[in-house]
Parts: sequence; C-alpha cells; structure tokens
Amino acid sequence: MHIPRIMLSAIRSRIGKTTISIGLMRALKNRGYKVQPYKVGPDFIDPSFHYFATGRHSRNLDSFMFKANILETFQRNFKNADIAIIEATMGLYDSHDAIDEKGSSAEISKILKCPVLLIADVERMSRTVAPLLLGYKIFDRDVDIKGVILNRVGNPRHAKKVRLAAEKLAKMRVFGVIPRQEVVIPDRHLGLIPAHERDEFVEIFDKLADLVEKYVDVDGIVTVAERAEELDEVDEHPVFRKEKTNVKLGVVMDRAFSFYYQDTLDAFSSKAELVYIDALNDKKLPDIDALYIGGGFPEVFAKELEDNKKLRNQIYEFCESNKPVYAECGGLMYLSESIIVNNEEYEMVGFLPLKTEMHRRFQAHGYSIYKVIKNNIISRRGDTLIGHEFHYSKVLPSKKLSFAFKVKRGFGIEGYDGIVLNNTLATYIHLHVLSYPQMVYNLIKAAKKAKD
Repeated sequence: MHIPRIMLSAIRSRIGKTTISIGLMRALKNRGYKVQPYKVGPDFIDPSFHYFATGRHSRNLDSFMFKANILETFQRNFKNADIAIIEATMGLYDSHDAIDEKGSSAEISKILKCPVLLIADVERMSRTVAPLLLGYKIFDRDVDIKGVILNRVGNPRHAKKVRLAAEKLAKMRVFGVIPRQEVVIPDRHLGLIPAHERDEFVEIFDKLADLVEKYVDVDGIVTVAERAEELDEVDEHPVFRKEKTNVKLGVVMDRAFSFYYQDTLDAFSSKAELVYIDALNDKKLPDIDALYIGGGFPEVFAKELEDNKKLRNQIYEFCESNKPVYAECGGLMYLSESIIVNNEEYEMVGFLPLKTEMHRRFQAHGYSIYKVIKNNIISRRGDTLIGHEFHYSKVLPSKKLSFAFKVKRGFGIEGYDGIVLNNTLATYIHLHVLSYPQMVYNLIKAAKKAKD
C-alpha cells in the first residue's frame, strides 16, 4: 500500500516542532494537497490545530496505548488523502522510561516505515550541531532519518555555519534553515490553547505556511514522502464497522469540552447516532439514550457553565433516571457539586458527591494502567484499561465514593478511579477506543438496555 508520509520529530520538546509541523501542513494544503495529519502520543490539543490547518481530523498514534492497531488507524484514516504528515512527540527517542522505546516517536516511525525529519534548535550553537545530529543518526539505525530542519538561526553568518556543520560533518541533508521569528502559538496551563477558542489562528497558520515556504525545501520533503516504503495493507478494526441502530448518544462538545479522540467518536458513530450538545449555550437536553462528556477546560468556562442552570438541572435528572452517563476528566468535574478556581466556587451539575479544586501544579500527568474491580457501563471486572491522565484538578469528596477501577500505574483518586453512581461512570483517565474497544460495545449495550 502506497502512502506518501513524513514524520517531523525533534531533538527535544519546545523547539518549534508544532509550529513547523503546522506550517508545513498548511503550506501543502494551500498548494492543493489533501493533507492527513497525525500526532504521536495521547495529546488532544495539537490535533485540534492540525484540523484547522488542514481541514481533516488529526489522528493519534500511540504505541503505549494501542501498538497493535497503529497501522490500522494510520491506513484507515488516510483514505482520500494525498500525503500524511506526522507530528512527533517530545524528542525523537523519548519513551515512557529510560531503557526501551515503548511510546516513542522512533517506535512509531519504525512501525510505519516512515522517513523522519529532525528539527534542531541551533540557537547559540554552530559546529556542535554536527555531533548532536550524528548521535541521533547512529543511536538507532533502523530509524530512517532523512535530514534536518535547523530552527532559530540568528543571522545569515550563523545560518551558513550550522548548515555547513550539518552537511559536511554530520553528512545530513538540510531541508531548511529558519530564523528566530515572532509567529508563535501561545501557551496555556494545560498546554496549547485549543484552536477553536482563537479566531486568529487561521491567520497565524497562513503566516506559518509562508514561513515554511520561504525557508524550507517543501518540494524536497514531498519527494521524500512520496518515496516512503510500501506498507502491508491491514483490515479495518470491527469496532468501526457500521451497524444499524436506534440508539442516540449525546456528546457534549463545545469550548469547555473538546477533548475527544476522533477515532473514539468514529467508533461510537458506527454504532449509534451522535447528538452533539453545547453545555454553555443549549437550554434543553435533546432526546438521547446515553451521554458522553469528555475532557477539556471546564474551569476556564466555570461561570458560563454555572449560568446555564437549565441544562445542568436536566443533566442531573438524566443521571438520576439511571440512563448511562460516561464522563472523562473535565466531564467528571462538570458532574460534581462545584469547581473551585482561585478560591472562587462555581456550581456544577451536582450529581456526584464531591467538589473539584484547581491547583497550580499538575495533579496527574502521564500514562495510566487501571484494573477493573467492579462492572460498569464501559468495562467488566478483571479487564485492564490503558489510558492517559492530564489534569490540574483534585477531587474533594463529600461522601464515601464507590470506585470501578484500581490504579496499577498512574494517579487516579487516592489509588482508585472510576466513580460509579447509578448508571454513571466518571473517571480521570482518558481512553482511546483502540486501547479498549469494548468501551463502545458496552456503553451501547447499556444504552439499549436503558432504552428498552
């Protein structure tokens, strides 16, 4: 199977990888290419930028959560595209521990037989770039590093020095030399700002595209991508096969709640009709059989969520009626009694007997492995869940909580997670459908049972 593809990786985090990746995606789109974006790792925010840069939903490639299905999601989502651009995570060889490659961008590149371009920050550096690049080349010769983009160059004299060092000493092709520039994507406490919150991002993306067109050999990158090795074709995972259904699954999707894996939504949409709900503006809960509330930034929109009392009350009644409700992270916070932000308390749905409080530092960040200890609407006792936690909030229970999960790796809520009340499950872990496909079948089964 021929899929033109390239991975943009880096020597470490925070050196312009996302900026350059988005610029390349946008430049190719502006040239008329149908660009399919991908993101290595569990991140939600970079994929939202990819969507606005390309017009296509970005897909996560995470070998810690679903290594066996990397090829499947890569191929299935490439349909009708011209070129795949994969934005790596962290440094090329960074993994979940110091020894093996599990979860690294390098591992993904090998699974996909994908050529790699390194991005190197050469600020305050000249000849030293050569041994740095050589180290990346020889560390794992199975990783197909095709060249480098030198970022944050100071002036033309500096540019000439680092280019010569990379080409003559490291014997690495230079695909671009980019000067320090002012076009940046602002940060926020949870990472990068979700794209749909900022109207000016389209303008920023076009500026990034202009930057890439000016300083990067886009034609050369396309040629490398087109020469990528053929892939063995794999079958589509059955969880994505369309089935006749009369189940309606409500999905809360708005500025406050936007952390969903598109593959997970695709899987649910193959088994149910998805009905989207805006928790900030909708005044009435639609006719649905089950409800899915993903993560996001409820603390940022706490006042607006509090003000929409009509919808909060209807969601409370829906939970009380024993209809299935699945909430992840921000969804858990929304179902609580209140969210405390900077000593200000905002009323939420009030179904779960707890409050959540925001902290300045991470309360959890990283991969999680849970053991299911109690049957619930998405999983069965004895199963193992592999997912990701990423939050600044902490649970303050007002009553004893009943949990469905025991934490084997990660944080959760004092060693447990998956709060169960009636037919509601609220958890800090973010699950991807390909790490636990049963979540779709089980939730739809629970919805059908409640409907009947």
